[in-house]
Amino acid sequence: MKVVFLDIDGVLNSRKYDKTRDYSKQTDIDETRVPLVKEIVDATDAKIVLSSTWRYHWNADSSLCDEDGRYINEIFAKFGLTIYDKTSDLGIMASRREEIKEWLDTTDEKIDSFVIIDDYMFDWGEFVERFVRTEPQFRAGLEEEHVIKAIEILNVSV
Repeated sequence: MKVVFLDIDGVLNSRKYDKTRDYSKQTDIDETRVPLVKEIVDATDAKIVLSSTWRYHWNADSSLCDEDGRYINEIFAKFGLTIYDKTSDLGIMASRREEIKEWLDTTDEKIDSFVIIDDYMFDWGEFVERFVRTEPQFRAGLEEEHVIKAIEILNVSV
């Protein structure tokens, strides 16, 4: 199985998007970025695992999602995408790298490849070669160049 560990803020939105979005509605996700995620999934048959703090709102059992979790599901479904799973919260002192490592170590699935798409330069350690960094401050978050890099990474086995 191939996995996309996906952050949302800074990946599926940006400062540029924030200047134009309608704050009177739930519009935290820039819907022009989601087809780029679909492009990755379609090209690699990867599954999406939320590594974002948005994971607190989402549950594999959709009846357990709160309003934000349902919003994520609705936006993704508009583009034919589903979320497979989410990383665990290992506490305030844990890094995303540790949460992703824990997910990889405990999943029952055989992981052939994975990519981490995030906007922050956390301490990615051994995962640095599988990391794609977006730039939400001066660009649009996820862009075509990131899609190309993510697909390349996913096509290299672990």
